[in-house]
Order: sequence, then structure tokens, then C-alpha cells
Amino acid sequence: MSEGAPPDTDAQVADDVATAETLPARTFTERRWLERELGSVFARSWQLVPERAADDDPRPLAEQLAARGARVPVTLGGRPLYLQRGWDDDQLRLFPNTCTHAWYPLVLGPSRGPTLVCGQHGRRFDCAGRFVSQPGFQGAPAFPRDCDHLRAMPAAVWRQLVLAALDPAAPPLADVLAPIDASLVHFPDTLIRVASGGEVRDVAGNWKQHAWNFLDPFHIAFVHRAPGGLADAVDLATYTTELFEHAVLQWVYARDPADGFDPAMLPERFADRQGRGRRVFALWWFLYPNLALNFYPWGLSVNVYQPLPDRPDMTRFGWYHWVLDPTRHAERDRRWLSAQVDAEDVDALAQVSRGLRSGFAPRGRFAPGDEQAAHWLHRKVSRDVLAT
Repeated sequence: MSEGAPPDTDAQVADDVATAETLPARTFTERRWLERELGSVFARSWQLVPERAADDDPRPLAEQLAARGARVPVTLGGRPLYLQRGWDDDQLRLFPNTCTHAWYPLVLGPSRGPTLVCGQHGRRFDCAGRFVSQPGFQGAPAFPRDCDHLRAMPAAVWRQLVLAALDPAAPPLADVLAPIDASLVHFPDTLIRVASGGEVRDVAGNWKQHAWNFLDPFHIAFVHRAPGGLADAVDLATYTTELFEHAVLQWVYARDPADGFDPAMLPERFADRQGRGRRVFALWWFLYPNLALNFYPWGLSVNVYQPLPDRPDMTRFGWYHWVLDPTRHAERDRRWLSAQVDAEDVDALAQVSRGLRSGFAPRGRFAPGDEQAAHWLHRKVSRDVLAT
């Protein structure tokens, strides 16, 4: 921590939402705090690997990695990495994109094969990251060492999304996704990736601001106010928040049943118990720490709030669409207000970002009935960072 900075006790978040204070403003603006988040929050959790914007291969990332031996370079948290499909076992793994000999990048673009050869000195690895050979090292004593092999990290494809973890000790992905899977037992997984402009943008605001905003139903009546806003499209009185260990679910009934899910697509627990024919407008899932999975009757909208190393005041915002019903997807801006809500949120968070840098931003409190999810996020970030 920099000289003169407050002690870490100011970043502790109490367990009781009724008395807890938010993370302090400095945790949204300090580079040192962001470094600690990258080494704790993001090092130990499952991350969405962003879709590649590659003119030479427009296929979704999961499709690029479907064949045995396929490999693709990626970046997570500013770290150069690559994804590798096993040649013998078909397993997907994540590796550092750094040769263990002299640190040259191993994968410069998508490729495929049973082995990988470094372009600088010819060190060869297999698809499981094991050192195979290198010119000049024949007969070298005590070689190869453990550090001459690449460190494998877990990766998997879930509903056509590629997820990876930098820490092999990350919780099992099946456990992390279990509550989400339970809500999607009737939801088709044969969605089609539809690319659009502006999928990846750098926007104002720390990544936590964007995650916090997503988890905050309190702002809907104000930022997305009626008439003509999201507050008009949903029945806010039915807004429900459900907290899990690694995820949060928010859902609400649509004002117009025509904008909601066919009840057959969702588990029985989402049915209107009052018999008024109301239908769920959306399932807004949040996977800690920075992934929003927005399931609509038209398909899936994915938001990922990527921190930018050395830029705590900015976020790389990824927005990807996976389409189930093309006709409804074409109506997403009129019926589900996708573009309008996005623009309103981006503007609001730019305003918040200025407030954070003003020097007049005290620690806030949480509205106990509406901000349970925001408190959940602040408490998890505080615990993860302060545990290091």
C-alpha cells in the first residue's frame, strides 16, 4: 500500500447488510488495490475467456477449439495465455503463452497439431504442456526439470462459452455453475452466436462499479425510469434476488406477458403462483466476480467487466449475443430495451467515476431490502483481497 494510504481495516465489509459499509472509494481508484484484486479475486475464480475478434476465423472461440490439438492465444487480466485442446485425451487446458526456456511467446495465432514448437529456440511441448525436446539439451544433467514443463490451468466449455481459471485449486466448475444449471434445465443450449458492432469497448468506471450496478435493482426506478424505461417494462414489485456462494440470480415478471418466457422454458418455481398469467422477463445471473449471463426469451446476452491493469478507472466491457429466437432478438431494443439500458448505465457509471475521484466520496451504506446482492459483492471482494 502506498505511503499515507488508510490501513486495510477501512476495506473490511461487515457480514450484516443492515450495518455494513461499502468498500471505500480508494478501492475503485488505486492501482495498488487493483493489483491486489488481480492477484486474488481474479487469480482464484473462473473467468469468461472473451470471444476473439479475428478476421481470419470468425467462428466462436469454443468452435475454434473443438478439434483435437487446436490451440488459440488469449489474454486474461493482461496475461498472455493460450487454450489447448488435448491431442490424446481431448481435454481443454489453459497454459501461459511464455516459453519456459527464454520466455518467447509460444502461440502467435490459431494452430493445430500434436506438438507445439517455440519459434525462438525450437523448444517443443506436447498438448498437455509437457516438455518434449529442444536442440542443444541432449544429455543435459537433471533435465527436464518441473519448471521446464508448462503449468496447466483448468478450462472448460459451458453452453458454448469458454471458461478458465488461473489457479488449479479453483472450486470445481460444476459446483460454481450448479444453481445456474438448475434454472436452465428446460432452456435450449443450441444457441447461435451473432456478432455485432461495439462488442468490446473501454468504458469509464472501475470493474466493480459495473458489477455493482448490475447487481443493483434500486437504481432501475431512477436511472431506467418510467415512462419508456426498464421500470415501465417490468413489474418492479416482483423483483427477486437470490444469493448463492459463487453467483446471484435476479429475476422479475414482465408487465406485458408477451415479453416474458414461455413458462415451459423455466422450472416450475418461476411460475406465477397468483394465477395472473405473469411471465418472467429475464433471468439475470451474475457469476463472481465479473460475468453477467442475461437469459431472455430471445437467447443469451453476455456481459463481462474486465479490469484493465494500471487503469483502475476504466473497464473493458464485452457484450456478446447468443441467439435462440432470431425474430425476438431483432426486437430486443424495442421490447427488452437492450441498447437503451446499456447507454443509460454507461452514462451513469461515468458520472459515478467522477464522484469517486472527487475526494468527497464517503463509505456508503446498503439499503437492506434492495441491496443484498451489492453487499454480497463488496463482502466477497473485501475478503478475497484482505486474505492475501
